[in-house]
Amino acid sequence: MHCDPSFPRRRFLAGALAAAATGWLPAAVRAGERPVFAIVPYLPARRLVGFYSPLLPVIEGVLGQKVDLASAPNYAEHLVRMRAGAYDIVADAMIHARLAQRELGHVPLVRTQAPLEPVLVVRADVPEKSLKDFKWGAVAIAVTDRVASLGVIGLRFLRDAGRIAGRDFRLVTTGTHANSLQRLLVGDVEAAIVSRTTLAQVDAALAAKVRVLMPLGRGLAAVIYHVSPRLAHKAEALSRALFDFAAQPSGQTFIASLGHQGLVPVTDAEMQGIDPLVVELYRQMHEES
Repeated sequence: MHCDPSFPRRRFLAGALAAAATGWLPAAVRAGERPVFAIVPYLPARRLVGFYSPLLPVIEGVLGQKVDLASAPNYAEHLVRMRAGAYDIVADAMIHARLAQRELGHVPLVRTQAPLEPVLVVRADVPEKSLKDFKWGAVAIAVTDRVASLGVIGLRFLRDAGRIAGRDFRLVTTGTHANSLQRLLVGDVEAAIVSRTTLAQVDAALAAKVRVLMPLGRGLAAVIYHVSPRLAHKAEALSRALFDFAAQPSGQTFIASLGHQGLVPVTDAEMQGIDPLVVELYRQMHEES
């Protein structure tokens, strides 16, 4: 897996200076570098490779060249690299996909038929049956990242239910869903916010040790695929290729492995409908700061 793709072409200097400050410097821009297919880092890189590598031949068939597979070490770095122009094609969280469209001119391709469904999970052996059973004030809840779409939706749901991070519970950021579940099982936290589809993607033995306490709302899609302006002229062909792949046995196996149900068109109205969650993201980031 190519986890440290070159920053491209434009806005390279600003991106490189920012990266130098954090200790991560991209390789030099080189003529004819391969396109990068990036996956939002909701699981460890090894599992993401296993799940999404079947898409590489589909993308390469449209582009007529090899494609690198990439994933950042965390959500914040994912946004940094995407904003710096490091990614050409992205399998993304819905809020990030909308940010990429609004800020960077990325073009949405398709979305999963399965919605994003954040759920609050607890260990399978604990007695809690609802929110009122927790000892609020002494509770810790794990989440991949506050800027992750499921975190934004889940925390808004809890706030609407009268439970606010920092007051009623301590929020523990873990980086991936698998880490959230591990922290739950070892007793570091009392609950975790994960997505329903991800419960089908983590190790089965891990998922069997937790149970869903309650849903925490839902969003448009578990994943939205989009491309940078550099590949806007290929957007229609890429969308068609993804639909064709999803209709084939190998594509159906790919879809089933992710619990994504299928791939469907994503409309302008649907993308605009994500905007309230973008506002919610900014609100939560302000509250955290």
